[in-house]
Amino acid sequence: MMFGRLIRVRAHRHDPEATIYVVAEAEVEKAIQVLKIALVRPLDEFEDLGRVSDTLLNALSLQPGQFART
Repeated sequence: MMFGRLIRVRAHRHDPEATIYVVAEAEVEKAIQVLKIALVRPLDEFEDLGRVSDTLLNALSLQPGQFART
């Protein structure tokens, strides 16, 4: 069974335009690194909101290392 992470990306703490991503990586550090590289937003805050199930990853057709914006 594979799990992923739910990651919020925002410019600052009260950013009304924060974006949430589902990342197909079980480890928090790897999930955040995938987004930092892909989004090229090194100054933004990346916050782990928790684990997502393999059912969600399958529904989004995500393979390890991939992500989807929610």
